[in-house]
Amino acid sequence: MSPPQSRLLIVDDNEMNRDMLARRLSRSGYLVDVAENARQLVQHVKENELDLVLLDIEMPEVSGFDALKMLRKDYSPSQLPIIMVTARNQREDIVRALNLGANDYLTKPIDFTVALARIGTQLSRKREEVDQPATESRLRDRVYRPRYPFAADADIVDLKSGTRLSGVTSDVSLDGCFVRTRGWLEIGARVRLTLKHKNQNVLMLAIVRVLKPKIGMGLQALEVDSISNATFLQWLDALRESRGTPAT
Repeated sequence: MSPPQSRLLIVDDNEMNRDMLARRLSRSGYLVDVAENARQLVQHVKENELDLVLLDIEMPEVSGFDALKMLRKDYSPSQLPIIMVTARNQREDIVRALNLGANDYLTKPIDFTVALARIGTQLSRKREEVDQPATESRLRDRVYRPRYPFAADADIVDLKSGTRLSGVTSDVSLDGCFVRTRGWLEIGARVRLTLKHKNQNVLMLAIVRVLKPKIGMGLQALEVDSISNATFLQWLDALRESRGTPAT
């Protein structure tokens, strides 16, 4: 269930349907506003901090489709989730609504249990989008920064699509992310390189030093071509071999 302060707007020209749904959602802990047409909808969005809109497709003058298009000019699906409500369970209407930027849809007569589930899902996704920058910042603050001159100013960011070491003159792009586990950094899957600086491989060795401290920092850097796109196990085996230690 959504937190009590989540604010919803129901847009429906049918007063009975509108008020009945509003009462049930209010009893479920939501703050609920109502509007009967697109003009009132736009006004509510401008004047209030809304968390989600339930928008009826069949409305006079300006249809729900047109109202959806207007809102999507200013608000993305993550900024303002919109669930379309239709009396016709027709594939064309549903597909059109989703293509115009609707987050989800409900069909009349509304199954209230389904409505609560879909509303809750969209609000959870919205909160995740809002919380993500703060979460990534906390994770970034927990990342171990190697105490070596060439890596001391590195900043590890972009935990979704890959990790970039900035603050130094090279980039390392990683299919995964850094996480602190049992005091050591682990990294997932594969490594791919953006070759922008001759010291690229030095940075890579710094990462290996954090992952496997017994290997040590006294290694001669391997040729970049020999380790780009290699898995970490292959990479570590190559480093062990360069020191004359058995590979895994």
